[in-house]
Amino acid sequence: VNTALSAVQKLRDTASSHDRLFIVEVMGRDAGFLALEVAVSTGAEYVVVPEIQLDIGKLCDHLHYSRKRGKTHSLIILAEGVMSALELKNRLQDTGGYDARVTVLGYIQRGGSPSSFDTVLASRMGAFAVESLLEGKSGSMVCSICGQMTLCPLEDAWKSPKYLNPELLALVEKLSV
Repeated sequence: VNTALSAVQKLRDTASSHDRLFIVEVMGRDAGFLALEVAVSTGAEYVVVPEIQLDIGKLCDHLHYSRKRGKTHSLIILAEGVMSALELKNRLQDTGGYDARVTVLGYIQRGGSPSSFDTVLASRMGAFAVESLLEGKSGSMVCSICGQMTLCPLEDAWKSPKYLNPELLALVEKLSV
């Protein structure tokens, strides 16, 4: 998220100075958690994630509304699993008068440095894993639930459904107005 945030902040400067719409493709083949975090942290006007059916008409209406309100640029954050950024650009019948550009951040994101939060979390999880093994506990994965380390069944990683935070989804809309 931090790597994408840095890149999108630079793109926003370009979008603003050149009256452009940037469609930014980020990691998220099967889930939109990263795309949603990037959208909120960058103040994107729209986020496209696998969990929510894309309504092209609604997206075009949103771009028109932004333009009518005087916005000189717009950002769409797209999770790669929905479609490619180029495909989305081609599917948009109307960009609200913006000159649309595409940027794919996938490989840049994968090469980012961990943040302080990441390294502290990894250290806490590693210590908890070692302590658990020393206590004879195995066959589980370490989880952080509400900031507390705990052991969870490994199957939870792929069997338990995970949902996007509705507050963050609403926040993208609120911030784009």
